[in-house]
Amino acid sequence: MWKYLCTLLAVLAFTACHTNKSVPTHTPTAEMVADFLPEGINVSASFRMFWEAWRADLRQQGKSTDQYTPSELLIKRFYLREKNGEYLLSGYLHTDEGFNPENLSAIGGYNTRYNDSIYSFAISLKNLPSLIALPGIRYIETASPVQNRQSSPQNNLKR
Repeated sequence: MWKYLCTLLAVLAFTACHTNKSVPTHTPTAEMVADFLPEGINVSASFRMFWEAWRADLRQQGKSTDQYTPSELLIKRFYLREKNGEYLLSGYLHTDEGFNPENLSAIGGYNTRYNDSIYSFAISLKNLPSLIALPGIRYIETASPVQNRQSSPQNNLKR
């Protein structure tokens, strides 16, 4: 009897230790992807600062990316521009041969090619998680506006 009882307890213990944990089999939604930057993508310091400020602003508002409107501070700090009711982030993409600019257009982005590996882009904030998931992007940097030099008396000296 003890022999059967010990065997039964051993089987129960083995089964309890090796239960099948439920592993999510669905693909992450844009909301889940937006919580982190993928490991394989390099970004400029300005893009990383934007990403962190954007995520904080999004969390503070408690809205999804589709319903989100950026705060005035975010708009001014990162020079977001509005087009057709959506706020756009612009910058530059450094790409490799795996990048297809039509993929960027398919997710609602705009691009201009400068050479074989550099593109400028503009994309709505709601499509930003899709941008960082595009294949062939090696590096992303945000654009910053050109500042006019302030006029000073030394600059106005006649020669």
